Amino acid sequence: MLAAARAELLVLRKWPVAWALLLVTPVVMLATLYVMEFLTYLTLTPAEYASYGTPSQNLPSLLPSQFSIISVSQFTFTAQIPLIVLGALMAGGGWTSGTLRTALLQRQARATAFGGQAIALCVAAVGSTVLTFAVAAAASLAILGLESSVATPVAAAMPPALAIAESLGAAVFIALAYSVIGLALGTICRNAVGAMAIGLVWTLMIDTNFYTYGLIASGPMRTIGDLAPGPSAATLSGLFGTPGGGALSQNYLPVSVPEAVWTLSGYVVGAIAVCVVLLRRRDITSGRSRRRHRGAGVPAASGRVRAPARDPAPAGLLATVRAELLIMRGRPAVWGLVLILPAQMLVTYYLTQYVEYLTVNDPVTQGWGLNAPELLTALSPGQYLTGALSSFGVSSGLDGVYGATVFMLLGALIGGSDWGLRTIKVVMTQGAGRLRTVFGQYLAIAIALAATVLVTFAAAAAASAIAAVSHAGSLSALTGGFPAPGQAGSALAAGLVMGLAYGAIGVTLGVLFRSAAGGIGAAMVWAVVLVPSLEFISNQLHGVLLRVYDALPDASTNALANLPNHSGLLFGYPIDETEVAPPAAFVILGLYALVFLAVPAVVTWRRDIA
Repeated sequence: MLAAARAELLVLRKWPVAWALLLVTPVVMLATLYVMEFLTYLTLTPAEYASYGTPSQNLPSLLPSQFSIISVSQFTFTAQIPLIVLGALMAGGGWTSGTLRTALLQRQARATAFGGQAIALCVAAVGSTVLTFAVAAAASLAILGLESSVATPVAAAMPPALAIAESLGAAVFIALAYSVIGLALGTICRNAVGAMAIGLVWTLMIDTNFYTYGLIASGPMRTIGDLAPGPSAATLSGLFGTPGGGALSQNYLPVSVPEAVWTLSGYVVGAIAVCVVLLRRRDITSGRSRRRHRGAGVPAASGRVRAPARDPAPAGLLATVRAELLIMRGRPAVWGLVLILPAQMLVTYYLTQYVEYLTVNDPVTQGWGLNAPELLTALSPGQYLTGALSSFGVSSGLDGVYGATVFMLLGALIGGSDWGLRTIKVVMTQGAGRLRTVFGQYLAIAIALAATVLVTFAAAAAASAIAAVSHAGSLSALTGGFPAPGQAGSALAAGLVMGLAYGAIGVTLGVLFRSAAGGIGAAMVWAVVLVPSLEFISNQLHGVLLRVYDALPDASTNALANLPNHSGLLFGYPIDETEVAPPAAFVILGLYALVFLAVPAVVTWRRDIA
């Protein structure tokens, strides 16, 4: 088993995607919570003290006394996605590429092969966690060296060794739990892309929404929500206080500490058991690989030899589009990505607000400031454009997660599949030419993206119509029917330009990484980790830094997601406005689409296919 673990660690060491995922948490923490916060601290003006606090209020969170709190807080959400993705890539990639079969042919026992993989993944996860704490400690000491003259002795002191050990232990426990969950998803799906998609759905939709409904409705829904790994991770990472508030400023703990420990331990044991059972009982040699080799000159099941196919005639652009659409139509992952965005919109916008409306007088929600007429207004036909567009922006879900993630994933899946499966050479031999093939693929991806946008708007319109019919008496005095065609057209154009921009970014990632899995992993890191970090600091930016932020797709996406600006309601809370004007947002996202469509075209044109 140790030999298998060393072999897996060697693979990880030479795998750029693994390095990128393991470095996400320390790099993002350093950039957002230390570098950007320190720049904000240095550039604060007296006019901004009321909004962002005084320098003396901002400095303590940047000093050594707080580094362990900041480090462990990353494992509430930020660090979970990269670890799940890495586990899914390791396990699912072995099935997809056939390397699992190769490993077992080396006379390893199946349990031994899995044990080596699990040990290597755990070592990598622990290394990423320790590096996160080390980076935070080094950054806080560097800032202390620069600001030692104004730092108080309490803020400048390092935390006690026991406090550091406890916070590091909690972070390692969370990291190991989510890593093993990703490993189980990859083993169950036998596919890295499918496993990552399930991890995304679970983390961003099921886990967070079950917990939300538990808070709203209490009773059984609360019990179900508490059994998810998210509340347990939030409890263990929140035990040590909030950054800037000191160790005595405690976070809200969703569940008790013993319950959190037992819940995550159960997930670890269950995930390992699932992996071992499936590996011991599953047929490693897939019939799909045998069918793939049946073709020209290869004996078929009947024993006959098929005649070699004749050289195809050069394919035109429309033929390439039809071929791409045919391939996409037969891929469940594509269908899942096309439909996940409207499903997420229905759950996070309509279902959640409807549950809030039904429980507005519940003792649990009375302190939330919810208003029944406003909630019904948000569900009415006059607000359906807000419901649809908000699903594409940062406010699409909890924890500041991009709805546009789906566009990136779809582009990365389609753009990187031919490279990852090494079918790009076969595609290029069909006579269409490299650029014509690329443009045909672009058109097919654009059709899929447009379908996602149209289905999302149609689902929002249908849900709002159902709400209007179900509560006609309550809504009759508050609504005035569906928006005008001009408003609907503008909102639809905003959705399409967002889809094209983020789909193009996804295609570029898939082509550059030569892999759908690598492109999807990079897209998820950007959308699930980096974007929430940008959102966290965006309200504190000013001057040149704010202008730089406005040039990023994040700000333009917020502008277009809030384009209808009818009610600003989502989950009963106001949506933050953006600094970018909608016309500028259209132009910025359009430029992103053009640039990121040009990059993979040039790479495919110039790259050696063989």
